Amino acid sequence: MNKNYIKTLKIILVNSITLIRLIGAFSLPFIYFYSDIYIASIFIILLFISDFLDGLLARKLNACTFFGSIMDAFSDKLLSIVSFVLLGIKYNVMLLPIVIELLIFMTSCNTYKYGGNLKTSYIGKVKTFILDLSVIISFILIGLNNFNLDNNIINTLISNTNLIISILALITTLAGIITLIDYIFKNIYSRKNPKYIKIKNENKKFKDSKTIIRLLFDTDYFIKNRNESIMKLLRIE
Repeated sequence: MNKNYIKTLKIILVNSITLIRLIGAFSLPFIYFYSDIYIASIFIILLFISDFLDGLLARKLNACTFFGSIMDAFSDKLLSIVSFVLLGIKYNVMLLPIVIELLIFMTSCNTYKYGGNLKTSYIGKVKTFILDLSVIISFILIGLNNFNLDNNIINTLISNTNLIISILALITTLAGIITLIDYIFKNIYSRKNPKYIKIKNENKKFKDSKTIIRLLFDTDYFIKNRNESIMKLLRIE
């Protein structure tokens, strides 16, 4: 079988998982309000598992692309915000992480404008893990409230659902604040770095749309340029 054909199938597989998560994030409110809570909880857990799965497959299959990275970041952010909004309807403290996530997103966009790249910091990865874990635990607890389980430990956890979710919200918010500070420093670095200032001030034309689309799905191009400025990659050399 043609190697390019196999590579294309790998890219389609990885991005299909990401796309399912994106569609799932849009569908989540309908499932949450129009089905049993435990079904919504299972659905949310599967969506967060898909985040781990597509990243793992992308690395194992050498199917990492700029398109995949962008769509992965967008679907993650959307899923997180939707999940916290749903939790925040009953547990208002869960609305705090949303504000931090939006500030992180705005800071990231501004950093890209001034020459930043898509590379996620270690602090950002830890924050994402804490955020995902908080959402999963919260929905598991909410889902368990619908069952009469003869287990003292589980029943104790269920009876303290409000307290546990509040603690998770505060931990997630703290992790978000630390990440936001890290992203702000990255933004300042991008603004002051001579290399990025030069890129921002260059009056070069942007690549044509066909070239940009081709490069978005080029795995070799991603590996070679993943740490480069987004603005530099969009412009003609």
